[in-house]
Amino acid sequence: MKIFLTSFFVIISFLASAQIGGLSSSKLSALSADVVNDKNMEFEPGFRSSRSNKYFDSDGNTQDMFSTSDSVKHVTGMAFRFTYGLWDKFEIGMSVSTDLSLVNIGTKYEFINKENLSIAAIAGLNVPMGNGTVNESIRATTNVMQAGVGGVVSYILNDRISADFTAQYVHFIKSTIDNNTGGVYLNGDVGYYFFDNNFKLITGFGFYSINNDIGSHQALTVYPGFTVESGKDYFIACSFPFDVYGKNEAKNVAFNFTLTLTFD
Repeated sequence: MKIFLTSFFVIISFLASAQIGGLSSSKLSALSADVVNDKNMEFEPGFRSSRSNKYFDSDGNTQDMFSTSDSVKHVTGMAFRFTYGLWDKFEIGMSVSTDLSLVNIGTKYEFINKENLSIAAIAGLNVPMGNGTVNESIRATTNVMQAGVGGVVSYILNDRISADFTAQYVHFIKSTIDNNTGGVYLNGDVGYYFFDNNFKLITGFGFYSINNDIGSHQALTVYPGFTVESGKDYFIACSFPFDVYGKNEAKNVAFNFTLTLTFD
């Protein structure tokens, strides 16, 4: 049973990360409504490492994942993001894992840009490329393409405080063997600048809900972290997310690091 749970949570972690990708952000969990400047390119390598030895059951209670206390599940990986500003209000991008097993393609259109408020629409595809032997007659959730739509709101309260919020829905374009209908994803960040706007302290959250034949899968994650924006053409983001609530999900503690480079 414990081995089954470990394999199951590896599959679910794949689905939980299958949001619209390839798009720019200014904080940690949520996207930003702003787009990459016209004819500019962002290149972002990112690293993530998480660990868990407990999981949330179907009632939201925490249970041991393994039969022994000295066992821990580690998930570590890298991804690269490429985002290009086609014009002042539109960007297109792609994220790809280092093993090339998953490609996320996204677009963002900023249709409202006022002094303190920006709103954008996003859409994208998540394309499993595969990196091994796959039986294409079996529509496993890790082998079926997804399409998603959503919206982004960014608000600047003053010269130090700003917030971003992202809502999106991602749907499988074909039915899967476990009747997974897709997922709802909500993310939000609030940041506060220090040191002449070179350092931003951020707290955020991420929530997703996925349904299949096994039941409801949910997770609520808190994202404390910071960004360093002292460079002209780059900034660094670090976060330390941890899960505080869930159903049928692993309870993770993680570390994320990204370096965003901008090219004219």
